[in-house]
Amino acid sequence: MSHLPCDTFREMLAIRYPNCGHALWEPSPGGLYRSVEVGDVGFIRDGCFHRLFNALLPGDHPSHQNFHVPESHVPMPLNATNHIHKVMDRTDDFCSRHVSLDSDPRPLQAQG
Repeated sequence: MSHLPCDTFREMLAIRYPNCGHALWEPSPGGLYRSVEVGDVGFIRDGCFHRLFNALLPGDHPSHQNFHVPESHVPMPLNATNHIHKVMDRTDDFCSRHVSLDSDPRPLQAQG
């Protein structure tokens, strides 16, 4: 069993919110690409999604310059419109076990 913070974060959220998908410890792609998009193919390691290519884009698309595409890549056609379902998450704040939110908006005062 892993004890990395990213794994604990993912496991705790998966237990409490099983219908909310897979939590990423670091959701930002760090400037390698804009963001995770529909069609992205990759893997998750240490809480980060590592994008390899996008199955919907042609092989010569500029976003494929780092890792390229598989040799026989043919872009997958997407024949659906309005295929992304957007909803507002109305659940409580997500916190790992033993973490709580301080409802007092005043900054902490230095003790001396």
